[in-house]
Order: sequence, then C-alpha cells, then structure tokens
Amino acid sequence: LVARTPFKCPAAPYEAAMLLDYDLRKRKRRDRVKVAIYTPEPGPMPVAGTEVSAGVRQMLEERDIAYFPRHQIMGVDSSRRTLGFANGVEVRYDFLVYIPPHAAPKVVREAGLLGESGWVPVNRHTMETRFPGVYAIGDVTGIPLAVGMPLPKAGVFAHREGEAVAKTIAAQVIGRGEAGSFSGEGECFVEVGGGKAGFGRGDFYAEPRPLVKLHKPTRYWHTGKMLFEKDWFRRWF
Repeated sequence: LVARTPFKCPAAPYEAAMLLDYDLRKRKRRDRVKVAIYTPEPGPMPVAGTEVSAGVRQMLEERDIAYFPRHQIMGVDSSRRTLGFANGVEVRYDFLVYIPPHAAPKVVREAGLLGESGWVPVNRHTMETRFPGVYAIGDVTGIPLAVGMPLPKAGVFAHREGEAVAKTIAAQVIGRGEAGSFSGEGECFVEVGGGKAGFGRGDFYAEPRPLVKLHKPTRYWHTGKMLFEKDWFRRWF
C-alpha cells in the first residue's frame, strides 16, 4: 500500500512485491497467497513515462501480482483488517506492508525553508534555496518537472546533487574552479528476485517530458547493482 505521493524510491513498492512473490514461490507457498498493490499513482513510476510504466506493469502481470492504481487510502481499520479508499472500495487484508505519508523534517519546517509543496524549493541546477549560500539536496527538495510531477526522491539524485553543491562550495572556498551543476540525469535498478534486476536510466530534466528507458530484468543488471554497491563502499568507507 502506498499511502500518499511523493515517496522515497518510486520503484520500491514494486520491487518489494516482486521480491515477496519470488520468496513465496521459492517456499512453494505462492498459490496460497494473493499479492496486491494499492496506490494513488496513475501507474507504476509515472514520472518516467508511459513506456516505463507499462514495462513495470508487465513485470507485475507476469508474476500474478494484482495492481490497483488511483486508489487513495482514507483509513485503516486494524480490528477488522480492512482498508478504505476514497473511491468507496473496501479491501480486507491479512498482512499489510505500507509506505507511510512522507513529510519534510521538523527542523527544516522551523527554519522556514519549505515552499507551497511542503518541500524545499531550489534552483534545479545549483540546488541553492531562496536564501543565498544555503543549499538543499535529496529527498527534502521539491523540484517540479515539465510533466507537472516532481523529481523523484531517490539516492542517485541526492548523490549527484551533493556532488554539485560540494563542487560549488569548494570553488567558493578556494577562490577558483567552476561551480557544480546537477543535470537531472539518473538511473536505478529494479530488483525482481531470482538474481535478476531491471535497469532504468534517463534525463528527468528533458522537455517536454523526461526521457527514460527501462531495460528488462536480467542477471547482468543484478550483477551490476552488486558491483555498484561494492564500489560505493570501497570509495567512501
């Protein structure tokens, strides 16, 4: 269940469902369990475009995972184990996995950094807030895209935004060098279980809409994710 958008990592609910499906099949219990996703989104990872969304839906269908878009949760009755949605639908559950509503931290709210969206507005390339010399990166920011949706909250963007800001600050401190700039490009892996993963990559700042391509799940992309993880720890820790 996705309670509300935006939330961290657009692929996460779909990865979780597919990994659960894989685990149940491995335990030979899948035929006894119904796996379903309810979300207010119009489709999986909608900001990435209709082709990517259709690709993820196909992955779900191949695994017999029920998918219910445009379902906005209104209440949970834990005693009856039911979910109530804005469209009047009521669903019973046995085990609920949900993504809670996201919000900016209290310290950011009290600092007066938030905009009308409830997130920190920034220059989409420099990541500078409306206060000169004050920057914001990662999930706390709200960066509108050409399609009317915000830039997804994902680690790859926080990483590259952080590098851009660090380059800018370093240039200011030492008095030479170019300022950093975040391009809006990013990628992510979509784990499906069984040692396979899909891979999406694209330019989210492209106009009139983000240009993103999703590669089908293979062992190649799963191996790539493991190597990326090892390289990350080697470089930073």
